[in-house]
Amino acid sequence: MILPIRARLCMEFNCCDVLEVQGSRYVITEKIKYNEIIPKADQEQAYKAKPSMQKSPGDYWHEYGLEDVEGSDKIWVTIEYNDNEWCTVSRTSYRKRAPKGFTLHQIGLEKVVDVDGDSGASVGDRAGYKEYQLPCEGGASVFFEENWFKGEKMFAEGARVPLRNIRLCNDAEANAISKKKRNQRLKKRFEGVATSIGIGVLFLLFLFWSDNDLSWHSIRAMFGVPYTAKEHMHDTSAYYTKTDSDSDYVYTSTLDPVSTALDLIDSVNGDIKNERDNLEEGHEVIVFYSGDLVYIITNTDGQTKVKVCEQSKLTQEDWKIIDRTLISSHILDNYATMVRLGDNTGRERLYPTSNSNNTSNTKLYY
Repeated sequence: MILPIRARLCMEFNCCDVLEVQGSRYVITEKIKYNEIIPKADQEQAYKAKPSMQKSPGDYWHEYGLEDVEGSDKIWVTIEYNDNEWCTVSRTSYRKRAPKGFTLHQIGLEKVVDVDGDSGASVGDRAGYKEYQLPCEGGASVFFEENWFKGEKMFAEGARVPLRNIRLCNDAEANAISKKKRNQRLKKRFEGVATSIGIGVLFLLFLFWSDNDLSWHSIRAMFGVPYTAKEHMHDTSAYYTKTDSDSDYVYTSTLDPVSTALDLIDSVNGDIKNERDNLEEGHEVIVFYSGDLVYIITNTDGQTKVKVCEQSKLTQEDWKIIDRTLISSHILDNYATMVRLGDNTGRERLYPTSNSNNTSNTKLYY
């Protein structure tokens, strides 16, 4: 049984429905609903035109992605809500411009408001579009250009087709195909959910049986987004205060330079490199790298200053300080190694203090 589309103009097609399009059968694999919107942003102004060439704001239409029953061909059927006579059937085109003889028929700005099925579109996506036509016997040839503001351009060409040539198939064969597609879709969704649950369970088991105590910082590092000492200074206002209003990179520490270095090394789990230092009391300079950032810790008139920035943003004065600090005592390097190995006795073993609970005014013995 085949129902003419006129019999269900007040209804919408759904994913997995089987349609007969100009004599060939296709299955709907995706369904996208668009709204016409008013161009506002600068990049959207190019899609303003005279009223006769534009839809009205709020007008909507559905675009259906269809694959033939064998899965070897894909077409698009576009049906506007206020057109009871015609629709557009098109295919993706490798042309980058309208063929000779085509003229601009319609221009506007579209927004995705609903998506179903296997689609690359997302709700909220916006694109400027242009529709070119070439009148011909029985309708018109069309060429579409879509400029998606997320950075992609798409082109399609096809023809205006009478709606009577689009039919919903409801016979036993079509129902079997539709059921098979729905089952495949449900299976794919189930596999996705099952995979997510499986990953979550494995992750929880890993946390439960891990020999190490995993913090949120460790979890971030596992996913390639390690916690930075710069974030630590921002989060630890009891010790660190941003001091230079003209720079986002300079902090004052209430700790002495060595204790500041120890604290920052702890905050990145010992992940530092190229450490160099001058630990002369009252003139301390400590430099190290962590990730993409450089840390320069100095004793400036009795105050501990910390500058942190990308290497490309270092000033000439910064480079002079680094060049003058060529020697490393390796004490801080050794401490960082112990932190990486999970040895919590590093401070007391490498930096004996008169009060092991005191984290400030640390004096190094070497």
